[in-house]
Amino acid sequence: MPSAVSRAVIGFVAAAISVLTFEQAVWGGLHALALPGLAFPQPYPLDPLIPFGLPRIANECLLGGIAGALFALVSPWLRGPLWLSGLGLGVIVAGLGLVVVAGIKHFLPGARWIPFRYYTEIMTIVLTYGLPQSGGIASPLTWLRALLVDGAWGIGLGLILPWRGIWKAASAKASLGSVR
Repeated sequence: MPSAVSRAVIGFVAAAISVLTFEQAVWGGLHALALPGLAFPQPYPLDPLIPFGLPRIANECLLGGIAGALFALVSPWLRGPLWLSGLGLGVIVAGLGLVVVAGIKHFLPGARWIPFRYYTEIMTIVLTYGLPQSGGIASPLTWLRALLVDGAWGIGLGLILPWRGIWKAASAKASLGSVR
């Protein structure tokens, strides 16, 4: 079994791969279907996000990687198939994205999909007139969209993480490091 640091790095990489494959596949499917309320912009978006101006896809890989590193650290204690635990993580990530991140950005839940170029205009309106006074929760379709995309990411993480080739490479590198 690799060390905790190796597991965290492997989890980070597996989660980033899952973002680029599983999550973006569902994202692209929702974009292609263009269903009202479920439509997404094109997959692999490069528009910059606040606060650092990272391209959206890089931001998704970074945040997904952090969650994947934590998931890999606790994975030895998880029971059942990892893809199912990954789905649970995807549901948690979707909820955090819609509630916590929206709260941090001072918007209503579900507002995490605002492009960077509109942020200054929106903040000017919010600072001038205050926050919108709607129901305070995102629409059910926004929740469904987030659950589909983040759930696919979690399933992908759970399928990629136990791949034996990754663990063997990490174990071999760890054993080479202990020989020196």
